[in-house]
Order: sequence, then C-alpha cells, then structure tokens
Amino acid sequence: PNLRILLTPSTGANHVDLDACARRGIKVLSLLDDREGLQTISASAEFTFKLLLDALRKPPARELQGKTVGIVGYGRNGGRVKNWCDEFDAYCCWYDPHQLGRSTPLEALFSESDAVVLTCTLNPETRGMITADLLRSMKPSAALVNTSRGEVIDEAALYQVLAERPDIRFATDVVHGDVEGRGDEARAKLRALGAIVHPHIAGATFDSRTKAARIILQLLKKELGAE
Repeated sequence: PNLRILLTPSTGANHVDLDACARRGIKVLSLLDDREGLQTISASAEFTFKLLLDALRKPPARELQGKTVGIVGYGRNGGRVKNWCDEFDAYCCWYDPHQLGRSTPLEALFSESDAVVLTCTLNPETRGMITADLLRSMKPSAALVNTSRGEVIDEAALYQVLAERPDIRFATDVVHGDVEGRGDEARAKLRALGAIVHPHIAGATFDSRTKAARIILQLLKKELGAE
C-alpha cells in the first residue's frame, strides 16, 4: 500500500500490470522516460541487424547489398538499422504512421521487400498487426526479423504460414507468451519450423544493462526530488 513508484530498466512495459498500477496510483517509469539517455543504448538495434544478416545467410545464403529492407516501426532502433543498411548499399523503406516523412503502406512494404524488420512498440494498435495475409504476401525466400514483441504477429497465422512457406527466413528474439511463462513452448514450435530463435537477449549486454541502471537511478532521484 505504500508503493508509489515502479521503475523498469526496459523500453517495453508489457510485463507490468499498468491498469493495476493506475488503480493504485503507482507511477510507472521506464527507459522511454529518458529519451536522451536511451539514445546511448544500441544493443537491441545491433542485435536486430545481426539477426537480419543471420536470416539472409540461411541457405541458400543471400547478401544484404542491393536488397530492399522494410522496417516496421521507424524509431530509435529502426532508424539505426536503416543507417547500417545504407552502409551495405541496401534500400530501406519503412512503415510508421507516427513518423513524419515517406511512410510506406504496410501491405506494399511486406510484398515488395526482400527482408522485413519489426522494431515497433507493442500497443493496442500494433498487437496482432502482422496478419496471415501480410505474411503470405512476402516475396520468395524473404527474411522476417522480429525484435519488437511476439504479440505484434498473429500467433496462429505465424505458425500456419511458416508451415506453408518454409522459404520464409524467420529470425526472432521475442515470442508469444514470454510474459505468461509459455515462451519456451513457442520457441520450440518455431525452431521445429526452421526459424532462428533467441531467448529475448537483444538488449542483454553489459554496456546496455549498466547504462539502463544509471538511467533508472537518475529517474528515481528526479522523482524523489520532485516530491
């Protein structure tokens, strides 16, 4: 009953019952509450780019150079992935209705890209956003990389389309059920379907954890000083 502030050293907060916190007047803070500090952390973006290369190198191996990469969620991580793709002479397009500029329609992005990278935030708008139709529209031997959250993809559709389309090169760090404790089950299913699967470690570097802890500590000090 005395809890006033809850801080999580992560960008996502889907592991926190935000409704329960709101009912009890508990303020929830995450790394998103220090955008400037968050810019100093690149672990997740680096891992996303690694997964993109890993997915393309699944036999028959392909190069990134000259490929079209579609980025869903053009924020901090998506922007960094684009910059690195530029250095590899790959062409990037992106879908993000909240960003100014030339956002590509999601349907066109999926059907025209050689690789699609999911780096969007999980929210009511994006939950289940990647449907069976979008997955089926992907080009032959296209790559799909997810370091967002598993729930941005329709779970039943993902299993079904990967079974139908073994040519799709799926690489992920996140799966359905991570919060509920059934992530191992989902990872086993995806591996059986030929996917590259990691145990949600994109942001788990010594550097990123140290920076995140410092950011959270500063946010806490600021909140306590304001009271």
